[in-house]
Amino acid sequence: TVPALLFAISVYDGAMYGGSISSILLNTPGDASAAATTIEGFPMAKQGKAIDALMACGVASALGGVIGDIIVITCCTIIGSFILLFGTPEYFLLGILGIIVVSRVSKGAFYKGIISGLLGLSVTTIGIGTMSADVRYTFGSWELFDGIPFIAVLMGMFGIATMSQLAGEPQGTISKEEVKGSRKNGILIALKEWPTIIKSSIIGFLIGAFPGTGGSVANFVAYGEAVRSNPKEQFGNGNPKGLVATESANNAMIDGALLPTLLFGIPGSGTCAAFLAIMILHGFRWGHSLFSGEGLVILLTIFVALLLSEIVIIIFAFLTARHIGNVTTINKNLIIPFVLVMAALGIFTLRFSFIDLLAMGIFGFIGFIMNRYGYPIVPAVMGAILGGIIEENFLRSLMLGEGPWIFFNPFTHPVSLILVLLILFVFFQPIIASMKVNKKT
Repeated sequence: TVPALLFAISVYDGAMYGGSISSILLNTPGDASAAATTIEGFPMAKQGKAIDALMACGVASALGGVIGDIIVITCCTIIGSFILLFGTPEYFLLGILGIIVVSRVSKGAFYKGIISGLLGLSVTTIGIGTMSADVRYTFGSWELFDGIPFIAVLMGMFGIATMSQLAGEPQGTISKEEVKGSRKNGILIALKEWPTIIKSSIIGFLIGAFPGTGGSVANFVAYGEAVRSNPKEQFGNGNPKGLVATESANNAMIDGALLPTLLFGIPGSGTCAAFLAIMILHGFRWGHSLFSGEGLVILLTIFVALLLSEIVIIIFAFLTARHIGNVTTINKNLIIPFVLVMAALGIFTLRFSFIDLLAMGIFGFIGFIMNRYGYPIVPAVMGAILGGIIEENFLRSLMLGEGPWIFFNPFTHPVSLILVLLILFVFFQPIIASMKVNKKT
């Protein structure tokens, strides 16, 4: 009963940190929620700072989880009311905003980020339509009816592309320098960035509270905010500020995702859907019954378990960072086949489909070409993750009867209008800024 819930939620919390380890060491995310961690984590590992990165990652994850716990315990009913303001038009616009923000903060030209994001979105058009029975771009293959899983895109563009690049380098190991740094230094790095951790945790919590978004969106948005608020700093080359932003948002997202799950029975993420099933299986109910009597005791026990999980994460990071960090010094002739085999096994066991393996290989080649010509990979992965959400909510919005004007109606959807204005600002601001620079020169 209660132990089953505590076990499930603790595994969820620990997996968030675990997925970041391979992101830092191998540029291969353990899951979609750890994709943004590769942006700063892997460059740190290549510079010989893997121990610093792993320890800072553990501390930031734990602190993000603690902040998320505090928010949900103190403000759950207020935030629950705010969530109800978001309908299908708002979810569609949030998806568009997420891709534009990631395109903007990624390395390289803004237009290259947009092209990359559109490539990711195009992947989600394969298979049976979300809101219809239309079969699209399957080329007669029934295995493509369910589309291409975004994990295949993720593993291909990050894992396969990175290993392809590594194979072509004369350096025998991932790190071009000896592993340096210490666990103490990693802790200090995270604590020094406490304002970023607090802000990113709040972002992660709020985004996690919207059903269907999850950590893959939360950590990218938190990273984008870290880049935006520090214009004088360079990102993408191992900036610890970006690393702690993504990790603190990741774990705070868990508390946010649990909020609609426990309040309304609406899972905030796929993992929360499994947690909801476990609750029902053991006779627990969501809703107001969890906020009084025995239900309140169970609810508080769940969040106390999350707090204890954060402590375990720090202990685990402290005990293992020095040893795991040395993975970057292992010869690439051992690392490359290991990563390729594990990636292939992971993809194949999803649906036992050889098409998924082929898709991973194709996107690995595409990722390699994109890296070669300066097109950022992150927006493409973001597009593949959000494409289904964007399409489904766009079509549902049009079905509500107001047509495209539903996104601009300040009376029925005021939040939607605000999001439209925000999208326009984020999209056109860099274009206007570059025009001003050209006029001055």
